[in-house]
Amino acid sequence: MSRLAEFRALERLLAAKKNELSFIKIDPRLIREFEFESKLHNLLAEYQFNLSNVLAIIESEHMSNDEDVYQQCRPVAPPPRYRARQSKYYINPYTGEKVEAKSTLHKTVRSWIQQYGRAEVESWATAWPLYPHKPGL
Repeated sequence: MSRLAEFRALERLLAAKKNELSFIKIDPRLIREFEFESKLHNLLAEYQFNLSNVLAIIESEHMSNDEDVYQQCRPVAPPPRYRARQSKYYINPYTGEKVEAKSTLHKTVRSWIQQYGRAEVESWATAWPLYPHKPGL
């Protein structure tokens, strides 16, 4: 980009920001915040405090409130971060072979997907075991 193009782009950006600034200056919320800030500085000067003193007071009150709340109730154990993936049980109707797998990355399931296709292999899956014991799995 040439310097002239860069200069003109920055001029356009400056004009846009000046326009945005003129709208922000008349925003009633900003005017209210300016009034609050000036009153706060006047109050701090009157009592000879600075912002670090005020923050120290607020933090000490906040800490004492936290300790009261902590003493009133027992800490609760955090919930588990993740839920274990549920097993699927695949039964190959052509061979009768049964496989328990948590994903399609299982070696046997992958080979079935390559041979028969993902949609057909997924149709063989059940979420619950057909047999309560797992002698053949």
